[in-house]
Amino acid sequence: MVTSLGDLVVELAEDRAPVAVSAFLAQVDKGVFDGGSFARIVNSDNDNGTPTIQVVQGFCRTGVAHSADVPAEMTDATGLLHEDGVISLPRVDGGASSAQSFFLCLGAQPALDAGGGRTDDGLGFSAFGRLVAGADVLRTIHSSETIEDAPDPFLRGQVAAEPVPIYRIGRERMSPAERLEQLAQDYWRFRVWEFPTEATAAGITTENRRLEGNGEADYARRARVAQRLLARAREIDGGALDDAAKITLSLLVGQLSSIIDAYQLCEHRRPQLYPFSVADAPDQLAQTTALDTFAQREDFAARLQAAPAFIEQGMALLCAGFAEGRRVPRILVPRILAILDSHLSAEDGLAARITRRLEPGVPGVDEEQLAQQRQQITSILSNEVLPAIAGFRGCIAMLGPEELTESVGLLHEPEGRAYYRYKVRQQTSLDLDPEAVHAMGLAEVARVQVELDIVLAAMGRPGERAAVAAELEARIAPDAASLLKQVRALAKQIDGLLPRLFGRLPRITYAVEQFTADASAALPPALAQPAPADRATAGVYWLTALPERCPEHLHVPLTLHEAWPGHLMQFALAQEQESLPAFRRHGWSEYNGYVEGWALYCERLGEELGLYRDPADRFGLLSFELWRAARLVVDTGLHWNGWGRDQAIEYMVENTFLPRGTIEAEVDRYIGMPAQALSYKLGERTITALRAEAEAALGDRFALRDFHDELLALGPVSLDALQGHMRRWIEAK
Repeated sequence: MVTSLGDLVVELAEDRAPVAVSAFLAQVDKGVFDGGSFARIVNSDNDNGTPTIQVVQGFCRTGVAHSADVPAEMTDATGLLHEDGVISLPRVDGGASSAQSFFLCLGAQPALDAGGGRTDDGLGFSAFGRLVAGADVLRTIHSSETIEDAPDPFLRGQVAAEPVPIYRIGRERMSPAERLEQLAQDYWRFRVWEFPTEATAAGITTENRRLEGNGEADYARRARVAQRLLARAREIDGGALDDAAKITLSLLVGQLSSIIDAYQLCEHRRPQLYPFSVADAPDQLAQTTALDTFAQREDFAARLQAAPAFIEQGMALLCAGFAEGRRVPRILVPRILAILDSHLSAEDGLAARITRRLEPGVPGVDEEQLAQQRQQITSILSNEVLPAIAGFRGCIAMLGPEELTESVGLLHEPEGRAYYRYKVRQQTSLDLDPEAVHAMGLAEVARVQVELDIVLAAMGRPGERAAVAAELEARIAPDAASLLKQVRALAKQIDGLLPRLFGRLPRITYAVEQFTADASAALPPALAQPAPADRATAGVYWLTALPERCPEHLHVPLTLHEAWPGHLMQFALAQEQESLPAFRRHGWSEYNGYVEGWALYCERLGEELGLYRDPADRFGLLSFELWRAARLVVDTGLHWNGWGRDQAIEYMVENTFLPRGTIEAEVDRYIGMPAQALSYKLGERTITALRAEAEAALGDRFALRDFHDELLALGPVSLDALQGHMRRWIEAK
């Protein structure tokens, strides 16, 4: 029994209580307890029956259909008494037992035995096994706080204030491969419970009405569960696994270690406000939630109603961080406020966008019912969500010298160097020294500048980098609508060319949409929003509404990066890899080095697709690559070498060709998201090097379509795992 507080191991007495054991295992095999909870805590202080007992009661998940009753096997027949740790089936007095719930005894509970006096019919309850490991976990569950409210007067005072989640109950497996499979399933159920929006994106609908817990206790619980799961992973004999399973084990160890490290470094109490903050959660829900059915809209309303508490918890953590000496870079405050103001805008803010999404009717649903539902959601927005965002905005606007700092790097924050090393490892999946990354960035910038000089010579304009760049920056769409039209046409053109380079394409396509003008001022030129795994909505390639932020020479590399064959295609294909464990199919956010490295690699594929025929287009490609190389220098400069914001901006002005406004927004993003920008170039270098290895080793037998298909079939992984797998593939070829 895998719970949020630890594991319970129960040995069932099949020889002595065959009916109860068979019925219980039938429910276990159906998975009815996966997502259930320990929700009833009975002790001598709250027991409303006699004689009093001390037990905890586990329940199947909500919504499971009632199964057939189970004939009772009494203790006087089985010889199984209700001693400490015994598991037993509940029953209605005078009736049959149920295998969709169970008791675990704290100490001997003779009242539950036949003739023990707990039931009027004198038959007692059906004991059918005993706890053999996890007694400390059982006692922790039993110590949970309870509330007076209850659906039945008999249960008053026994309902857990916070039911203890049951991630899974299953038969224990013995071989290393079986234990790994079970561990991967347990880890995924842990993530489904702890991160409901992640579950929704993965096509799981059972958690659609919940938001992530965002309090101190939530982060402590996740770290505690991760430690227990990691201990199980360490016990698995990796030498007995095949190559695919070894990758899964290494990824599990990496992800669990990362959760633990993040908690120990107090990441949840560090200011994380730009480009995303807790107050952006309602807007992210509005962008990503399918609203095509009445039930989907009901779930959406429930999540919106949970958003104010989520925001309040985030503010509490922020304040706790301030008390520990953590600070918000003052320079970020105007950008943070601009995003919050875009949510609160009456004209095109959160409420207006949601209202537009709710306008279409729902087949088979009465319009009057839909109108009532729209009114309910509008009321939640007006009376709960928007005031919570406004309150958060007010807190940010009121930050003063005690909470703000002129510094822009982690170097000056508590445990700043240790935290930055962690972020480098987390974002790239490589254990690299920041100084080495900085040097690598300087070398990459120099290399790309040489390639730019070659292109300028081909254009007949040697030495005119700045002039050519200025001319290209001036080539922009006349307005937002024209920019959107141009990029949509380009995306469609690219989609038609991709079979040249890929043998497998996703089953779902994507849309190209624009940010609002207000949001565009504070966000990058483009972002990818992946489709949910159930394909309820398409993926979205989000584009700026400010043409000057996206000059024409950036259209091709930007589209290759964010749409197909970049992020949106990569995400969609990963979700289709049904042979992979669920945490691997849907865990792309854990592997930025692979994810962003692939997208940057895709920009170069424009050469093979014939999209860079004009030297000016190739200049645009290289200028984009130069930007990513400069990120290695600037991010490490800010957070490791003590650079100021102005120094970072001037470095990018001198060494890239981005508009100054874009550079300023980018530098502020690096300040707000340490190490995230490193993943692009480091991942791309890894993939490019693997392709070069394959081409050299296979010669005429190298097929680019096969290389791409093999790489994408792996799903999101660490760069170390990617290198090992692709090298084994090369050897096998």
